[in-house]
Amino acid sequence: MPPVFLIVRDILLLRRGPQDLPYSTQTLAAVVALCVVMQIGVALFAHEVSLGGVLGGALLWLCFTLLTLNLLLSMRGLRSRFVQTATALLSCALVFTAISAPIALLAGDPPATPEQMTPLQLLLGAVSLPLLIWKVVVDAHVFRHSLNLPFAGGMLIAVLWIIAALLLSGFAGAPAAA
Repeated sequence: MPPVFLIVRDILLLRRGPQDLPYSTQTLAAVVALCVVMQIGVALFAHEVSLGGVLGGALLWLCFTLLTLNLLLSMRGLRSRFVQTATALLSCALVFTAISAPIALLAGDPPATPEQMTPLQLLLGAVSLPLLIWKVVVDAHVFRHSLNLPFAGGMLIAVLWIIAALLLSGFAGAPAAA
């Protein structure tokens, strides 16, 4: 297994931080491309949306992620960490998308009211909650390391990050990709 995959695995397990990834714009570009392809594939397979809408939503999410991350790092005087931090955040997002995609596909379209949820949707919702918590903790871990913050500060940024991504996807009319 290539070393980058092992480092991403260790970041997901909270053993290492984004600073352990190599500073490689080529790796970041590859991860960006994989994220866009994964989002398009999942959205087209799971939802009845147009390719243009999905592509627009994926690019909007990507721009939000990269620009906001650049702004946060610049505000802290740590812009030199951008490539490694972006690679870590996007790689972890890619893994979480790959894990959650089958769950979303099995769950199907959300019901109009909570009473209309099927037992399978309830079970999948219960499975998704620990996955969401794990994602927030991993994002907080990455933010903590890259922004030199205590874990609580990283957790606050991770939660706000997910809320902003959900609001952005609602505004754009595209599937969410936090």
